[in-house]
Amino acid sequence: MITVIYAKNIDKEVRLAMYGMLEWSAMKLFPTIMKNVSVKLHLKRYNYDGEAMVEEGCEGKNPRNFKIVIDPYRLSIDDWGRELNYSEWVSAILKTIGHEMVHVKQYIRNELSFNKGKMCWMKKRVDFKTNEDYYSSPQEVEAYGKELWLYLGYNDAWNRIKESEKSEEKT
Repeated sequence: MITVIYAKNIDKEVRLAMYGMLEWSAMKLFPTIMKNVSVKLHLKRYNYDGEAMVEEGCEGKNPRNFKIVIDPYRLSIDDWGRELNYSEWVSAILKTIGHEMVHVKQYIRNELSFNKGKMCWMKKRVDFKTNEDYYSSPQEVEAYGKELWLYLGYNDAWNRIKESEKSEEKT
């Protein structure tokens, strides 16, 4: 998978973790075609916590080029207005990457699409009039359900790698 991260003031280890989460998610969600997919991750101010989209000019029946936008400023505050500490903030970013990668999988499999500017799930138009409509929609139920699965799996792998690095340093 080709991945590019556009982000300012992100330390090297967090950037590495973001690349890792993109790859881990692709490996879990669409392993057979991940080599044909490109994802550009942008961390910048945005209207939502995150959004995955087919890259402009690449729309069609089999999209393979995607853009994910995540607002790191919105993710620095939790649902109760509390400012997250650094490690909580990094975890929120990684979970959001997992969530948005589920949407990438949905685009790849043509489960999620746009028709005449309107979102469609399994070729049926989706309309969000309320938060309840949004959170109960099939694409969000799947994305919210799998974001934690992806995050916990990746976090476990990351921690095992860090532990083995520490063991190697001692020897």
